[in-house]
Amino acid sequence: MAKAKWSDVEALVKPWFDQGMSPDRGEMIDLAYEKDANDDVIDALDSLNGKPVPSLDSLKQQLEANGVLG
Repeated sequence: MAKAKWSDVEALVKPWFDQGMSPDRGEMIDLAYEKDANDDVIDALDSLNGKPVPSLDSLKQQLEANGVLG
């Protein structure tokens, strides 16, 4: 599986975190499809558990731990 670029993931979800939201896996995947994100970004977000993500830093840490960022 190809790995997602953090810059692509960040560009997609940063506005939500800037608003103080804590989106969960499903919400971020829905947004990715809505914004026609590339498959690597969708696959990376799909690696998350179902819990809300409290911050952009936390999202990056989770994706790095899952080995889906390149």
